[in-house]
Amino acid sequence: MEPPRQSTFKRNAHINYFRRCLMALPTAAEGHDSNRITIAYFCLSALDLLGALQDKTSEEQRNGWIDWIWTLQARKGSTYMTTPNASTSPAHLPSTYTALLSLAILRAPLDRLDRAGLVAFVRSCQSPNGSFSPTADSYTLGGFQSDARMAYCACAVSNMIGDMSGIDVPLLRQWIESCRTWEGGYGSRPGVIEAQGGTTYCSLTSLSLLDQDSSHSTLSLSSLDQRSQNDSTRWLVSRQIGGFQGRPGKLEDVCYSFWCGGALNVLGHGNLISHAENQDFLLSSQSPFGGFGKEPEDYPDPFHSYLALAALSLSSLESSVEQASLGLRELDVKWNCSRETARYLLEEIRRIKS
Repeated sequence: MEPPRQSTFKRNAHINYFRRCLMALPTAAEGHDSNRITIAYFCLSALDLLGALQDKTSEEQRNGWIDWIWTLQARKGSTYMTTPNASTSPAHLPSTYTALLSLAILRAPLDRLDRAGLVAFVRSCQSPNGSFSPTADSYTLGGFQSDARMAYCACAVSNMIGDMSGIDVPLLRQWIESCRTWEGGYGSRPGVIEAQGGTTYCSLTSLSLLDQDSSHSTLSLSSLDQRSQNDSTRWLVSRQIGGFQGRPGKLEDVCYSFWCGGALNVLGHGNLISHAENQDFLLSSQSPFGGFGKEPEDYPDPFHSYLALAALSLSSLESSVEQASLGLRELDVKWNCSRETARYLLEEIRRIKS
C-alpha cells in the first residue's frame, strides 16, 4: 500500500530525505552507481535550495565530499563517472557538469580546476555534425547518446568557466535548430518528430547560453526569431494540465514542472504558468518521509525529488506570498542551481582567471 501524500510542504522531511540519500541509498539504486556524482549533485543542490546545507551537514562531511570530487578530475580537466580509473570510467560530459556545480554548492576553492583541459575536453566531444556526445570516444561521437542533453551540458560547462572556445557555435546552433519539431518544441536529436519537455528545456537553454553576454547579466534568445519563440511558448504552456506533462497525451510528472517551467522562464514567460495548480500537484507528490515521487502514486527518488524543489523554487520568481512561504532559495534557471551558488561560481572563476 502506498503511503499517503501531503498537501503541505514537508520541509524538515525533505531535508532529512536528502541527508539520508547522501549517506546511503537502497539496494534498488545499485544500477545507478555510475551516476554517483549526479546523484550527489541532486542531494547537495536540494539542501542548498532548502537553505540547510551548512546547518545540517558538518564541515568534515563537506570537506570529505570536496576531496572525493577532486579525485574524479581527469587529466583533460573533466571528471570521471565514479572512480579515478580511466580504463573503466572515461571522462564524461554530464558528470563534469554536475561535479562543477557540486564543488560550487560546497563552496570549494577552484584553484585545482584545469580550465584549459576542460575546454579541450568539451571540444573533443563535439562531432562533425555539431552534436555533442557524453565522452570523446569515437564509438559514441554522433551516436544515440548525442542528444540535446549533451549539448546543454557542453554549453553550461563552457558558460560556467567563461570560455566558449571549445564549441563550434554556428555548427551547434544549426544542429539544435534541426531538432525543432513542427509542434514548436524540440526533440532529442534531428529526425525525432515528437517534441519533449526535457529536450525542449535543454535546447532553448543551450541557445540562450550561446547568446548570453559576457557579463552573465541577462539571458537572451537573440538567435531565435520571434515566431519560433512564440511557437515554443505555446507548446510549453499547453503542457500544463495542473502539473506538467512531457508530451501531449501523457500524465503529469513532477520533473516536467521543472523542464517545461524552466523553459518558459528562459523564454521570459514564467508568468504564463498557473503556479498555484502546479504547486498543488507537486505538493501532492510528496512522501511524508521526505522526497517526491514522479506522481502522487510513486515513491520518491533523488532525481524527481530535486527537480520538484527546483520547480517550486522557480515559483518564487513570481513573488506570491503563498509560494514564498516555502522558504526556498531562488533558482538560477540556466544552470539549475541556487542563485547564491551561481554567484559564487562566477566569482571563483573570475578569481582563478585573474
